[in-house]
Amino acid sequence: MHTYPPIICTLLLGLCFVESVIRVTGYVGGSAEIRCPYDGGYEGHSKYLCKGDCPLIGSRKVPIQTTAGQTTTTSGRFSLHDDFKARVFTVTITGLTAQDTDQYWCGVEISGQKDLYTEVRLHITEDPTIKLREECKEEADVDCMLKFINKTAPTLPLKVVSSLLDVLLEAPAESLVWRGEAVLQSTETLVSKLVEPTCNTTSSRFRTNTTEGEVLSIGPDAVLTVVPQLGTTKANLDIDLPGIARNNNGSASVVLLVYNSMQEILNASFFKTETNQRAATMSSVMSVVLPNAANKTLPNPVNLTIYHNRSASNAEVVSCVYWNVSAWIKDRCYVSATNSTHTVCSCDHLSTFALIVSIDPMLESDPVVEILNTIFMLIGLVFLTLAVMTFALCRWNPRVSNVARLNLSVCLLLAHALFLLTQSFLGRITAHEALCKTLAGVLHLLFLCSFMWMSIEAVMLFLSVRKLRQVKANDRAGLHWKVTLPIGYGIPLLIMGVSAGVWSDGYGSEKCWLRAERGFIWSFRGPVFFILAGNIMLFIIILITIYGTLKEARSDVSKVKYTRVLAFKIMAQCMVLGCPWVLGIFSTYSPVLEVLFLFLTSQQGTAIFLIHCLLNTEVRRQYRTWWQKFRPYGHLAESSTGSGTASVSVTLLPQNATTLPPAHNAKAPTIQWTVTQDREDKRD
Repeated sequence: MHTYPPIICTLLLGLCFVESVIRVTGYVGGSAEIRCPYDGGYEGHSKYLCKGDCPLIGSRKVPIQTTAGQTTTTSGRFSLHDDFKARVFTVTITGLTAQDTDQYWCGVEISGQKDLYTEVRLHITEDPTIKLREECKEEADVDCMLKFINKTAPTLPLKVVSSLLDVLLEAPAESLVWRGEAVLQSTETLVSKLVEPTCNTTSSRFRTNTTEGEVLSIGPDAVLTVVPQLGTTKANLDIDLPGIARNNNGSASVVLLVYNSMQEILNASFFKTETNQRAATMSSVMSVVLPNAANKTLPNPVNLTIYHNRSASNAEVVSCVYWNVSAWIKDRCYVSATNSTHTVCSCDHLSTFALIVSIDPMLESDPVVEILNTIFMLIGLVFLTLAVMTFALCRWNPRVSNVARLNLSVCLLLAHALFLLTQSFLGRITAHEALCKTLAGVLHLLFLCSFMWMSIEAVMLFLSVRKLRQVKANDRAGLHWKVTLPIGYGIPLLIMGVSAGVWSDGYGSEKCWLRAERGFIWSFRGPVFFILAGNIMLFIIILITIYGTLKEARSDVSKVKYTRVLAFKIMAQCMVLGCPWVLGIFSTYSPVLEVLFLFLTSQQGTAIFLIHCLLNTEVRRQYRTWWQKFRPYGHLAESSTGSGTASVSVTLLPQNATTLPPAHNAKAPTIQWTVTQDREDKRD
């Protein structure tokens, strides 16, 4: 049974008018419901259904009628229920036959006056599902089913739509897979037949053997204060339906349809991945339809919350995809949020959607590599801490500027420490979207600052090497801290600000990092690749300069020695300048390169400490001073103070030590005690 729209919503002088004819379609052997609205004030009046020309005197046949104040009555195949609150009485007719096709009238009895009537046209036909099975006798004749569905009435009852959906979708998978687009279009056509125009807001949920979904319709009189949400057990849809209605004369409808097993038919094999990658479906397949809408333009993107059918691993990247004729594609849809249970897709159009994960075998987690990475990073953090303390506490030659090295060490220390903590507690962090986005933004800024200070360090090194070719070098040649600080932090802040302004949702991927959608990851990759390219070019120029200097300065022994030491430092400086980060491009293709990449990039702090601290004469001298000041041992010195007493100066020595350490000298600070002992002169 299906009741055609009892009201037609027309935006005319702000009013919603009632159509004078109620059209109802029923099916032989089934039942039909006739919904008869009436105006307020007639709740307690008698209601009835009559057949034929009831308004004409002498031609009145009433199969069912209530008495005044009665809400429910039954008479044979007819039953009537009066809902006083909704001001609608519903007549149900069972056991329909072709002879029930006729003109009927919904009547409200008014004593002493003419009754109120609403015309009803009831049409009884054969059940489409029975006709479908008769016309398409072959179970696998999907083409026949599709043609039949497209010929059905413009509106159908839920029971019929459910049956037709099940008949179609329960066909053999091999018959459906090659007609994927046609099958989707037919199912969307079927669910569109459920839509009934309304003046206010109506919604209904349904579930069949093969699908589940919800239909939402609004009319000109609907008042919605929030964006409506449609929901099923496998997906939720947030859509600006009022905005769509404004572009369609005040009325609009939307259908969310979720398929139970379509992901097995339109599977991940229809999704194009990169070389060596696998793909797998991560959710059910679902369609979003705007039935009977002349203007389908979305005023705002829709948000589709899709629940996962399994958990994703660290090697899997979730993508929001939609069906485009013969393949799954992911443009115009992006992941706005994701966690272990669901993913939120934001799309600027409506279609058939799903979640697909791309799996890179080279990125699949290896417990050994993860343990090594943690160990490498902890070692690097220790040496970064020592380097920061050295740069901050040591008294340096005023001609030497360590601003770049100190800031580089601080940025690397904070970036690596925060990254290690984030990845260690990733499961807990991703549960809080705001925290995940914040950490992603801070990591973005810290790593950009680190690479910017690497670039500044490369420029400073180049200026230092260039002085070797000068006859009279300027000891103060270089970049002042008033120049380097704005560059080191200003440019990264600018890049981050522009990135967040363009797309703030780009922060907070499943790894609490930058999203790959819409090319947002290039807000990090772009500057990094540019800096690495510049550093490598400067490094090559520096090597050429060093080689030329060595060749010209053979007669100057001191200069040659200094240049060779500098050359060794520059070779080691390659790690400090971030050159090993280039290995990240190739690390996914080889486990050996991956381990090498993790080791070298995590040991930048170690390289900084070795090159600029341990190999620096002034720093070593300062280390010795600190060591001699706080070491727990010393030497014993003895001196005479007279014939009667002896004064002994004791400097503590380590246990089992017989001599002073080589570095000990008279100027070194010692911890001394004076011991006085009485002596007697013994005479023979």
